[in-house]
Amino acid sequence: MPQQPQERPAGGRSFRTTEVDVARDWLKTAYGTSLRMRTPTPHRPFQYSRTSAGPLSLSTLALPTEYSYATDPLGAVAITHVVGGRMVRECADDVTRAGAGDVLAISQPHLPYSGRVYHAELRAVTVPLALVQEAAGRPAGQKSRPLRFTRFTPVTRAMADQWKRTVDYVEASVLALPEGAAPLVVDAAARLLAATVLAAFPADARPEPVLADTRDATSETVRRAVAFIESHPAAEIGLADAAAAAGVTPRALQYAFRRHLGTTPMAYLRRVRLSQAHADLVAADPARDTVTAIAHRWGFHHQGRFAAAYREAYGVRPRDALAGS
Repeated sequence: MPQQPQERPAGGRSFRTTEVDVARDWLKTAYGTSLRMRTPTPHRPFQYSRTSAGPLSLSTLALPTEYSYATDPLGAVAITHVVGGRMVRECADDVTRAGAGDVLAISQPHLPYSGRVYHAELRAVTVPLALVQEAAGRPAGQKSRPLRFTRFTPVTRAMADQWKRTVDYVEASVLALPEGAAPLVVDAAARLLAATVLAAFPADARPEPVLADTRDATSETVRRAVAFIESHPAAEIGLADAAAAAGVTPRALQYAFRRHLGTTPMAYLRRVRLSQAHADLVAADPARDTVTAIAHRWGFHHQGRFAAAYREAYGVRPRDALAGS
């Protein structure tokens, strides 16, 4: 009997079967694909696992057969690492072939796509389109042409490797957290992946600078954004949220912070959250609270970086501040 999907930490599930009809039907249900599949290699099961946290999902799929598929637009950014085997993917007029070790963007987010997979093991990450657009500096809610990849493979082999390392880090240290834990850490990881997408894959994502961006880079813009950030330190906010609160574009807000504060909006947000973590450490009960839990509460997952930033700001180690509570 095929195994049924099983719950895993952080919103995950897994599936395993040796029956081709079960695998085909399951994929159609899970992804809404039109699918044709050959009989798998005997005694080698179809395996699928998915782990999700917040807006992120990481899926691994191993299917010892050849299959073709066609599907509707994702409305999200999906990046696939071909761990083994090979695949061919078509989107609009682009045909991309990938083999073991390759990384590719699976489609234009707003267009349908199709492909063929040959005895492959795949590792796919889905990132919300809105986060990628925000990382590119597109104003939230503003109508504009869809984000388009100008090529579907990374700009260099080094950037392909960087993508894999980033996914490994997020899987091991963020997606492994208990479901619902440390939402600011999950939000930061999602934004890290969105930024890495833009660094690795060429795209016409960034808006052209306009005169208003420079004109709006005023001290009043900074004041409005600072007020918003300081009143929402525990919220899952990003550059676009702060810019919207200030009534300017993300680019104008970046200009304003550099001009008047010598920093960036997101660096200022981290500084505010570090101050909140400091207050919690000073008020904590060392018998009940931990540095890790407090750091996670305020979006700091990497304990070494948190400790370094804390010591630079407050002159002591976080654990010393906690011990002196």
